[in-house]
Amino acid sequence: MNFLKLIRWKNLLIIILIQYFTRYFIIAPFYKLQNISLQMGDLDFLLLVFAIVLLAAAGYIINDIFDLQIDRINKPDKLIVDNSISEKKANIIYVIMNTVAVLIGVYLGYKVGSINLGLSFLVCIAMFYFYSLKYKRLFLWGNFVIAFLGGFLLIIVWLFEFFAVRNNPLVFTEGLKIYWTISYFIFAYALFSFIITLIREFIKDIEDMEGDSKWGCTTLPVVVGVENTKKIAALLSFLSVAILAFFQMKLKDMDLGYFAGILMITVQLPFVFLGYKIWTAKAQEDYHFISNLTKIMMVIGILTMFGIYYNLQP
Repeated sequence: MNFLKLIRWKNLLIIILIQYFTRYFIIAPFYKLQNISLQMGDLDFLLLVFAIVLLAAAGYIINDIFDLQIDRINKPDKLIVDNSISEKKANIIYVIMNTVAVLIGVYLGYKVGSINLGLSFLVCIAMFYFYSLKYKRLFLWGNFVIAFLGGFLLIIVWLFEFFAVRNNPLVFTEGLKIYWTISYFIFAYALFSFIITLIREFIKDIEDMEGDSKWGCTTLPVVVGVENTKKIAALLSFLSVAILAFFQMKLKDMDLGYFAGILMITVQLPFVFLGYKIWTAKAQEDYHFISNLTKIMMVIGILTMFGIYYNLQP
């Protein structure tokens, strides 16, 4: 059970949900409009998801290893590394997970015709490592690294599928009309993931401010103060409402007005509520509630992909 807590199993389930929904509720329905099928096999896709989960789990482990001293102040009751699981054992698990993920990545890259795409997993490992070692303690760097990786979860699914379909010239030609549309939706959801993750990172920094400041971390609340950090996070939330309004206008032009309505109820209004809660937050309990709210919004946002699938049915 402690191992599951160490690798943040709930977050890993969200990652799995994101990747399967991206494949079957965005890519597959648009493919169907052009009478083409998914080119990346189900087993290969399962391996891709497994590899991404391993990378994320390893990222959580190395983060806890480097954060031992700070976590003894911020959350001593939740320490797992060096308590339930030794630091040496955690390092071994970290190396094994990353090694397996890279091997899978190279294999899948070879299958879809781009070894470099598979080797991009090494870049993810480096980003997780240097985030845990240094970036998370630097002004804004750590926040943007994690937010970028949150958006990359969706993009990587489309990249592997795109390279797979490019290997089949006939099928690739038949689907030319919808590749830009798929990319548009993928990047829209990636932007949503980026923003909601960035907001959550700012809130987490407020929660961890005491330990961070003691160990010389220059996180946003340490540098500009809690109130200014709250304002920035709240404004990001309100900005998301405006971005969604622009996206909804585009959806109506694409005859997806029904889906635009779904987004207003399930994502746009929650962003307004999130911004209000951040702006008025005072105690640690408020920040904990907001952090959980961002997780719920992430899940609900991803579930809205089903609306795309439903809207595209004949």
